[in-house]
Amino acid sequence: MLNIEYPPLGGGASPVTRGLGRALVALGHAVDVVTMRRRGLARTEDDQGVRVIRVPTLRARTELSHVHELVTYVASAYAEARALAAAHRYDVCHAHFVLPTGLVPYALRRRPGFPPYVLTCHGSDLPGYNPDRFRLLHRLTPWLIRRVLRSAAGVIVPSAALEGLLRARFAAACGTPVRIANGVDVERFAALEKQPRILVAARLFERKGVHQVIEALATLPGIGYGLEIAGDGPARADLERLARQTGVPCHFHGWLDRERLDRLFERCRIFVLPTTIDNFPVALLEAMAARCAIVTSRAGGCPEVVGDAALLVSAGDVRGLAEAVGTLVGDPEAAAALGARARARAERLFGWRVIAEQHETVYRGAVGAVTRALPRAAAS
Repeated sequence: MLNIEYPPLGGGASPVTRGLGRALVALGHAVDVVTMRRRGLARTEDDQGVRVIRVPTLRARTELSHVHELVTYVASAYAEARALAAAHRYDVCHAHFVLPTGLVPYALRRRPGFPPYVLTCHGSDLPGYNPDRFRLLHRLTPWLIRRVLRSAAGVIVPSAALEGLLRARFAAACGTPVRIANGVDVERFAALEKQPRILVAARLFERKGVHQVIEALATLPGIGYGLEIAGDGPARADLERLARQTGVPCHFHGWLDRERLDRLFERCRIFVLPTTIDNFPVALLEAMAARCAIVTSRAGGCPEVVGDAALLVSAGDVRGLAEAVGTLVGDPEAAAALGARARARAERLFGWRVIAEQHETVYRGAVGAVTRALPRAAAS
């Protein structure tokens, strides 16, 4: 597997790669992950059977990376993946993100011994998804994205919303994408007594709608709930200023390690994500596994994640957001029932073993397609 992100670095695609890798190991596969390294992280690590190899890059921050840092990953990952493929017999290469990660197997695709590659689109790698980042890059690279997609032995998308965006821009290049949801380790979350706290866990970009949560709570004075904001990003200073101006009691935690963030999920009664665009948010999956009562938007893949186990509002509707949160605040029993329904949905649909088995099917198809394409003498 190749990914620019792997815990403790990155956002939603980071725990997805870890969870999938661990689940594949549990199913009997050998998994190596080539990811970014930054100061303080070991060069190699055994993560419950997943061999993590961190290549040198210029990455400076935990929660995001810039274009010049991504370029250093492509160069380092190319050299690492080439050496690994020469030393080991891999059946398949799975690249998370079409760009920049997909450039590595695309560049290596004709080298003897390099395996067929599968791509997973995560959102920000496609033009038109993320208004906060990579706009110039996305204007310049559609021709390259088409080539990377066309040479892939399989393309995976987590949500119908992202599949629609992919088909709208690259239908001729992507073939028939396979939809596989992101997963979550439901057993990681204990059933602790909930407290009157509201949690937002996200990278702090404007599109995540965190400012709307603060604005909504400003219309609900005296509810007795504090707002916990876990995450970091370019919008943090503006959000802190808005909290001071409105008087909404907020605790900005910054970027938390996995254990501390899990404890927040377990304790907070309500989770809110009013994003304007998202693929298949891992934070929603984690809130479901932690039995939170969820309020989220109808944008992107959010409705696909939560189904009937959350209250949905229109993106940007601060009044509707306030009404939904107020409903849950005023009826703790209803909030508990909604949280229980969310947990049941996560267990039924999004456990990692189920998700990993779906990936196995894609991998087998990729290997089979390449084998069938070989001349008879080579295939034998």
